[in-house]
Amino acid sequence: MNLKEAFQAQNKLNELFSHFSEYLEQNLNVTTVHEKHFRSRAAAGQVDETLDVTDYNSKVYPTDKVIDFLLVLIDEREKLACAIHAAKSAMELDIDTAVDVNKKRHSAIEVFREMRQLKSSSLLRKNFGTGFIFNNEGNQTTYRYDVEVVTTIDFDRNKIRATVDKLQKQADAVSADIDAALIQTEVDYVFPFDPHASAAEILEDFSASN
Repeated sequence: MNLKEAFQAQNKLNELFSHFSEYLEQNLNVTTVHEKHFRSRAAAGQVDETLDVTDYNSKVYPTDKVIDFLLVLIDEREKLACAIHAAKSAMELDIDTAVDVNKKRHSAIEVFREMRQLKSSSLLRKNFGTGFIFNNEGNQTTYRYDVEVVTTIDFDRNKIRATVDKLQKQADAVSADIDAALIQTEVDYVFPFDPHASAAEILEDFSASN
């Protein structure tokens, strides 16, 4: 498989592990519950009885098989991780760094695109301000006055536009290199399950062969 398929297999293994580990974490799925009714202790001649009150609707999978399969998933995850590491080590492109840095480029592009929408502006607010003066009689009185709010951008919008264009071209070029590497890089691993099957179907196939 290629590196893109390997990452898809990695995601599938993670999904399966999460699904079955969460199943085992639910007590109802891994326990059997019985009620012992001690009728003879309360009334002479009555017969004691044990009732199975387990909620079998929740017990979708056989517990032993789920435990065994969870261990298999751990082994497969390790095998795949080692295979991916070996494939990456043989690549000319440091794909992890390329992906990480490209994420930063895209983040910066979004910030700069918001900034380039800003413009310097002014807004006159009529009678917005309040002041205090003393009139001819010596009494303090208030008066209202206009306030102009001036907002000035602290950067060169043309430079921001040019920076966005430059970063976008760099990001697109790196993305193309990453896409090519994902397709062209071979990973020495064979996925042992049907990648399109559900968790229940995969466990059923595993149970049938083990």
